[in-house]
Amino acid sequence: RVLANTQCCTHEISILLRQASRNWLGRRNVRAACIVKWMAPGGKLEAVPASVLFHDVVKLKGLSWDEQAFAEAASPDVPPAKPVSGSLPEKYGNFVSTALRVGKDAKGDNVAFRSRIIRLDPEGAVCVAFDADTMRMAAGWTQGGLRLEGLPFTGGHGAFPSHSGAKVFTNRAAPGWADNQGSIAETRMPEDGKYPPLGPLPKTQAHYKGLYVHGEKTVLRYAVGKDPVLELPAFENGIITRTIQGKFSAPAVVVLADEKGAPEIQVLGSQEKPATMDGRIVLKVPAGMAHFKVVYGSGSVPEALEDLTLLIKGGPARWTEEVTTVGEVAKDDGKSAYVLDRLTVPYQNPYGLKMRIGGFDFFSDPSKAAVCTWDGDVWVVSGIDEKLESLIWKRIAAGGHETLGLTIVDDVIYTVADDQITRYHDFNGDGEIDYYENFNNDWELTSGFHAFCFDLQTGPQGEFYFAFGSPVRGGGRSFQRMSRHHGSILRVSKDGSRLDRYATGLRAPNGIGVSPSGQLTSGDNEGTFVPRCPIHWIEPDEFLGVVDSAADYATMKTTPTVGQRRGSRKENLDPSEAPKPLAWLPKNVDNSNGGQVWVTSDRWGPYKGEMLHFSYGQSAIYVVLKEKKGALMQGGVVKIPVRPTSSAMRGKFNRKDGQLYIAGLKGWQSNAGREGGLDRVRYTGRPVSMPSSLKVRDGGLEIGFTQKLDQELAEDPESFNLSGSDLRWTQDYGTGEFQVGHRASAGPPKGRTKFPVKSARLLPDGKSVFVEVENLQPVHMMQIDLDLETEEGKEIVTKIWNTIHVAK
Repeated sequence: RVLANTQCCTHEISILLRQASRNWLGRRNVRAACIVKWMAPGGKLEAVPASVLFHDVVKLKGLSWDEQAFAEAASPDVPPAKPVSGSLPEKYGNFVSTALRVGKDAKGDNVAFRSRIIRLDPEGAVCVAFDADTMRMAAGWTQGGLRLEGLPFTGGHGAFPSHSGAKVFTNRAAPGWADNQGSIAETRMPEDGKYPPLGPLPKTQAHYKGLYVHGEKTVLRYAVGKDPVLELPAFENGIITRTIQGKFSAPAVVVLADEKGAPEIQVLGSQEKPATMDGRIVLKVPAGMAHFKVVYGSGSVPEALEDLTLLIKGGPARWTEEVTTVGEVAKDDGKSAYVLDRLTVPYQNPYGLKMRIGGFDFFSDPSKAAVCTWDGDVWVVSGIDEKLESLIWKRIAAGGHETLGLTIVDDVIYTVADDQITRYHDFNGDGEIDYYENFNNDWELTSGFHAFCFDLQTGPQGEFYFAFGSPVRGGGRSFQRMSRHHGSILRVSKDGSRLDRYATGLRAPNGIGVSPSGQLTSGDNEGTFVPRCPIHWIEPDEFLGVVDSAADYATMKTTPTVGQRRGSRKENLDPSEAPKPLAWLPKNVDNSNGGQVWVTSDRWGPYKGEMLHFSYGQSAIYVVLKEKKGALMQGGVVKIPVRPTSSAMRGKFNRKDGQLYIAGLKGWQSNAGREGGLDRVRYTGRPVSMPSSLKVRDGGLEIGFTQKLDQELAEDPESFNLSGSDLRWTQDYGTGEFQVGHRASAGPPKGRTKFPVKSARLLPDGKSVFVEVENLQPVHMMQIDLDLETEEGKEIVTKIWNTIHVAK
């Protein structure tokens, strides 16, 4: 290395420059040089003159370098760097988490469902792919060839990232470390018998713990049995290396590469030599301290072994540029009870990142929040106050696998992505994440593009909940390869050690809710077995509608649509097995759901203790009017008249100001405006004039309101208009709408049914009306049009959309 110093103003900059006679592409006599540029305040980017650079003479004498190659180089000019096709873009940070198709092997597609694609050079052309399911280094390459396609990278349905270029080495989809008997045979048994197997290895064999970021270096942490291991992939002198360090309580075996197509492999720091086992190149690791380097090539690399424990205590900050935005506080219109303030998101940022917000939460200091994005980033925004005049955004983490849920516990950030719940650690207090801990990744993951992990909530005992969607096929009908956990509400213990299925039978539930008492709710997205978007009131082990993802699919009378689960059974439909959600919602109300939140604030109008439902598709917020009838919950929704910046997916109440904050993003099937948004729905203190309750009574409906009503209009039957339709629960995508009262018919007539209002009576509280309805009966989707006034003459012109399971 050649060390040079520059002195600019009062700042000293040290430049470490590696110079070699052969570059990594094999070209000889390449002049190694660099151009140092700077920008004076108010000026332009200019090269620093070579005359102000000087060598550290003392250190220079102690260095060995190829002086002849430097002299023979053809030109003193440094050619501009050429982008390598298929590189890992710098904006994603040190690594990207995603499913990755490595290629083909003897058994079929070699896919790493939980890969960490780790950048090893500045251009992103040199990478390795580590599989967090199997602890194998799935592949390494030096000449690009990475295709980041599909969601969230390029859009489209069905595709996912792959590597199609030349590879230095590969490892088939099988364990990367042997079990305690020394066997590298696959022990995971997929339900469908297909390759690759699904899910993590048994924890008694090996388990992924997380990764550390230290500058440009990425250190993996995992356990072999109970023994902790650190691993550093690197690119040294044009060769990919793996430095492994740990203390082993018993002999172990690490898999280095598939024998077919493998390069020469050297091992530095170990007396053991690579050997072959079952068509794979392996290395025995004796019991005791181990510290060795695997070299994938015949060239020379530094023999010194880096102490990896020095890289896991916190590295330098990488994203030092913060972005300051100015929020938009709604103007007082003199009449609205609820208004929308916009916390301006940094759509233009130094890192070229999209700001599609998938989750957020507040710290104990409620002026600060953390947000996660669909693209895998985590940001912290501070300065959240009444005026929103200075919102400071800092990127603190990157590389997540579609992070669509976030919660904060004791000021520690947790996110859920497709592959794991991550707990984030900043060891040195510089505001950036040093350790991405795998809090839990026990579910079986596939490459399904539509099988997102949505939302992350905590329960009253500190447990975690999230929704895992089913792997919807491109086009929306039926499903791709199913795992044991698809289409479920998953519960994780407070310490992260256990995962179980709380409820099953979901399709694409973009959000859940957990009440202060622990009641779970969710929505779902219209499609196979989901005739319209529901709101589910969930009990443990409940079936929620999608047979393919039901825990008891094999014993249900209705058959799944996916061949792997239907088997040889003849297609059958039993309507008695259909779910009965709290409400079915029309498409124009909610065509694609968000989550739910409970109103915990007494400074947000009259709805404390009630539940709100969000619509991603319609970018809307609804108050849920619920009623328990026997063992069933039923009810409906009424819209809060505000328009979010983007969609409405997640909601939290701020402990300081007591107001509702919402976030969302724009994907497909949404009328959202911006790609992402973070808003405050603020109660102005003015009277709220909206429905507050809905109850079915014998012969009619009792509708409660937040204000006393004008008696004349309240008792006018013309103030109420009721109609409804029924749905059909089938294997098809969605449903038609049918006249009410024909559920037993094989061919019910299409259309809507009118429910004539016979009379209306204002009840003694002055806020409730009993509406006498002719022939009231169960109905999947009812619409109640209201045209009323308060005692003060304020109009209440709105609609309630509701479901009735029990009509008396």
